[in-house]
Amino acid sequence: MPDVMIVLPTYNEVEVLERTVGRLRQSVPHAELVIVDDGSPDGTGDLADRLAKRDAGTLVVHRTERGYRSAVIEGMRFAISRGATRVVITDADGSYDADDLPELLAVSADGVDLVIGSRFVEGSDVRNMGLRRRLSSRLGNAYARGMLQTGVRDLTSSLRVYRTRVLEQIDLDAIQVDAYAFHIAMAVRVAQAGGTIAEVPIRFIERAVGSSKMHLSEDLGTLGAVTKWALSGVRALPKPPR
Repeated sequence: MPDVMIVLPTYNEVEVLERTVGRLRQSVPHAELVIVDDGSPDGTGDLADRLAKRDAGTLVVHRTERGYRSAVIEGMRFAISRGATRVVITDADGSYDADDLPELLAVSADGVDLVIGSRFVEGSDVRNMGLRRRLSSRLGNAYARGMLQTGVRDLTSSLRVYRTRVLEQIDLDAIQVDAYAFHIAMAVRVAQAGGTIAEVPIRFIERAVGSSKMHLSEDLGTLGAVTKWALSGVRALPKPPR
């Protein structure tokens, strides 16, 4: 029964997967890791199976469905079914430094329900991020922060540690947004459930291998989702008991 399970969603990451898995297993050797692959046509799933055969701490879930949101949620549920008390979410492309995970887990061990690896707090180190993405990330986060009344500075970070006790209080199927908006929605749901949130500065290096799955349409979709939530009264505040 693992205390920590790392969820690694993948789609066409054959060029970087082995390196990312190796770094994660080295940085957090006591954790189990599950690769959730969406039927990658480039052979990512086959590589994942080979890595799992060499390492009992690496597991693989193969899916026919595609989509980041559903892959993360399936990974979360898989971790809960394995008895994990904490679930790490990170990207396969290696942009987030695996060496930061022990610090995030240390903060989580103090009882924090959601620990976010933040690119936009003091002490963070962000490199190779293009000007357009840097501006859109900062402005988008500032907009969401104001509209949803939260102090979280990096609502769209993909590097997170959740305690399963708070995940079990959230209706995950009710979250129908994807990409950046999914991470914002999850932070809001944790806050509404009365969970605690902390941010830890991290190192982030924009991917140099492969292609990003995020595009301008995701930025615009996220802004639209945040605006819709705010206009309907959604706030990142604990909901009063019924």
